[in-house]
Amino acid sequence: MTGKLYTPPRVPGLPEILVRLVIVVALLMTTILVLYFEQGLIDNHTGQAPRFWDCVYFAFITITTVGYGDIVPTTTFSRLTDALLLTPIRFVVLFIFIGTAYQLAVKRFQEEYRMKKAVARLDNHVIICGYGATGDAAVRELLLQGTPADQIVVLAMSEVSLQAAADLGVVAVAGDATRENVLKSVAVEKASHVLICPGRDDTAVLIALTVRDLNPQAHIVSMCHEEENVKLLQRSGAQTIVTPASAGGNLMAAATRRSHLVETMQDMLSVGGGLQLDERPVHDNEVGKASGDLDGLAVVRVYRKGTFYNAGGLPELEKGDVIVFVTGAAGTQEN
Repeated sequence: MTGKLYTPPRVPGLPEILVRLVIVVALLMTTILVLYFEQGLIDNHTGQAPRFWDCVYFAFITITTVGYGDIVPTTTFSRLTDALLLTPIRFVVLFIFIGTAYQLAVKRFQEEYRMKKAVARLDNHVIICGYGATGDAAVRELLLQGTPADQIVVLAMSEVSLQAAADLGVVAVAGDATRENVLKSVAVEKASHVLICPGRDDTAVLIALTVRDLNPQAHIVSMCHEEENVKLLQRSGAQTIVTPASAGGNLMAAATRRSHLVETMQDMLSVGGGLQLDERPVHDNEVGKASGDLDGLAVVRVYRKGTFYNAGGLPELEKGDVIVFVTGAAGTQEN
């Protein structure tokens, strides 16, 4: 099974098709019984009223609008019955067949075309595997950061999750992210980042292994619910691992003695906040400067050749350094 672009309402499943079939059969049986008991038809071949199986035949050719003319209504009542009862039944049956054929055939071709068109636009995109509270927050943050909606792909199985993702304007695809062909269908080989948040660590490991095999260059970010599974996710190819239990617990504990720390950290991590925590390479005109001399930036860490320096012991900047800094609009806010 490959990924399928989420386009509600969905194609009818077997139960819905069976319900429609029952309705058609019920309408046909009603038509046959009405024709048999009204006694207003004449078979032109025999000159007599048609028998039961003749009525079955006449019902089918009437509803399908074939109308050979070998059996005809001869009384005013039978003609009114044909006009006022059988004609509406004829249209209902035709609409059911045409509607089902459209949903099963034409709509499927349309969805395949839309899927190919959406995937063709993907390049250096972000794939989010799993769409719960974490996935939703990640999508909203990516949109705030300026990531185009058509370059964010959500892979999920739940229709509720797919609908929520589609409402944000991103590409929502129904599919199992652990399957190789599903990931290929959303151009995983061209993705810049893959965010894994399925709700289970074992599923996250399997997704990471599959993504790493299909795209060795992609940056994989994965949620990890149990500390003991962090190493397993690292071995499976995830470069960045987020452990919400530890991070949340640390902030909650810190909040008992530092009342504004949690609010400040949340503000820094969100693009919508007044403070921004970001990173970038050192510019050529910044080489040789002290970290504190950069205008408008409060450098809190410098990464250099596999190691890092924290605030309080920051060295002069060199070419190839990466700085982590805090910046934000001037001003104050009241609580």
